[in-house]
Amino acid sequence: MVPIGSGAERSVTEYQLSRYACYLIVMNGDPRKEVIALGQTYFAVKTRQQELIDDYDNLSENQKRLAIRQEMKEHNKSLADAARGAGVETPKEYAVFQFIRI
Repeated sequence: MVPIGSGAERSVTEYQLSRYACYLIVMNGDPRKEVIALGQTYFAVKTRQQELIDDYDNLSENQKRLAIRQEMKEHNKSLADAARGAGVETPKEYAVFQFIRI
């Protein structure tokens, strides 16, 4: 049951979609909607990651090093965004956030 505007509740049917179904919905959706734009970005990044993985053995040592550095750069940006979203503001708070082990 989910609350609706009048204070009442209504039952909602839930669906479980396969990854491929999600891909088709997102890639054919309106990118002006934030959730669709985020989904399209997600699938574009994951596709590129898979291409790099498939081609990794054919890369030179320098290309492998650069690919790994780029991957770390993207992960660090995601971490910084998550920290900002969690209310981390000072460098000290960020250091604590970054090195917390769960």
